[in-house]
Amino acid sequence: MKKLKNVLTIAAAAAICMSPSASVYAAANSEIPSKTTVSADTFSISYNENAPRFADIDKATEYVKTQLMQRNEKFDLILTDWTPEEGSDDSAFDVINKNVARLSDDPSEGMYLYMCSTNSAGCIYSDDGEYVYYSVKYNTTAEQEKEVTGAVNKLRETPEFKAAMESDAYDRIKWAYDTVIAGMSLNDDLTAPEYSSAYSALIGKSANETGQIHLLVRLLQEVGFQPTLYISNLKSITNDSADYHTLCLVEVDEIFYFLDPVWEYRMGGGKHRFFMKGYSDLDNENEGKEDFTHVHLFQIFNIPIEDLLDGTVVAKNFYIRSCEDGDVNNDGGINAVDASLILREYALLSSGKSKSFSAAQKKAADIDENGITDAVDSSLTLSYYAYVSTLENGSTAKSIKEFIKK
Repeated sequence: MKKLKNVLTIAAAAAICMSPSASVYAAANSEIPSKTTVSADTFSISYNENAPRFADIDKATEYVKTQLMQRNEKFDLILTDWTPEEGSDDSAFDVINKNVARLSDDPSEGMYLYMCSTNSAGCIYSDDGEYVYYSVKYNTTAEQEKEVTGAVNKLRETPEFKAAMESDAYDRIKWAYDTVIAGMSLNDDLTAPEYSSAYSALIGKSANETGQIHLLVRLLQEVGFQPTLYISNLKSITNDSADYHTLCLVEVDEIFYFLDPVWEYRMGGGKHRFFMKGYSDLDNENEGKEDFTHVHLFQIFNIPIEDLLDGTVVAKNFYIRSCEDGDVNNDGGINAVDASLILREYALLSSGKSKSFSAAQKKAADIDENGITDAVDSSLTLSYYAYVSTLENGSTAKSIKEFIKK
């Protein structure tokens, strides 16, 4: 997993270098790219011994959040009594930024808040602690953010929002995705801050890819989901040498799925071609159009996608909302493919890797109803397939649960 994070961070950094508007929030997984910590004698910065001091990293995080919310352009702090977790090489700066980007009870915080700014920041060690400084440029003002909150609150009063909130994860995420596409007026100026925020998309009615994704992040947080950014394609469909393509990942049942409302919009919208997809089927509904094929950045470094993403927190296959017992791929039948998928899931879990099944698939895979997905479930599924395959024409098959109780 550490290899994955390192390579994805490198890939994100490559995209960041392409355009200032990408800023430091452009992460290819749920981690924020790290900054290098250097000692005070190697960094040309004036150390402010009067900076606010914190012994608690959580209190330091809340201080940074407050400064960002107030749109303060320069601020600093000193961590006086903090050490990284064992085995971690994160600086205090790294930890604070990761904490800022985490899902919050307040949808205007989390990744949404992190995306409001372009940070030039870092930290240095000193005799009395770790000195962290920020120099920040913002895509919006505090007043503009109040307008965004007001407009979002109006969306929350609509029948569509209320219906989604009474439904499952799929419908809530779909509401956010469809709302962005329905109101999208896509601007191809990827570097202009005035087009790079949810304010641009929702109030200004014109936003670039970053602005559209910023709005999606806000709406996903409004319905209670943890989003993060994902950069693909060093060149996108505008054929600009400074171009890149931004999409989003959303976490459901501890697994991230891809969302790409921008290319959805470009292809006509409304068909959910790039909605809740895994890395193996992200492009299976793009009608074979090369311009709408996602190239993962680490593939540019000739690293096969399976080497990094197979069995990680990024889903391999699209989100399955519901399925019948045994039919874990939801293709309408129970066969050797389902048995193989169950066995693969068991192997992932046994090796300490992240699960790949959605909640519905996990339930459907637990054939013997013992609460776990294992080789026994796979064997029972294969036995059921053999049983169904030998039935005479016109015979009615038992359900898989009935079959195992024979």
